[in-house]
Amino acid sequence: MKRILTLAAVLSLAACGPYQLNDQERSTAELGAREIADRSQADFVGCSGQDSDKDGYVTCTIKDRSSPKAEHELACAYASRGCKRKA
Repeated sequence: MKRILTLAAVLSLAACGPYQLNDQERSTAELGAREIADRSQADFVGCSGQDSDKDGYVTCTIKDRSSPKAEHELACAYASRGCKRKA
């Protein structure tokens, strides 16, 4: 019984933290961000490896080629390819 309670406590704590992407999910999000960067005359910078609010999106960053200091954040899906600009 004590082991069951311990396991339940560990699982509930794990459910509270951010979701860590696996390699395939990370690759899917990065591919979406790279496509947006190519269409926007920008360079891909990187994507977060975790979904902090578990909404199916991670934050990815692209940088304008014409203005290297201008970075833009995207919300990119990792279960299917696609991104949207973050407000």
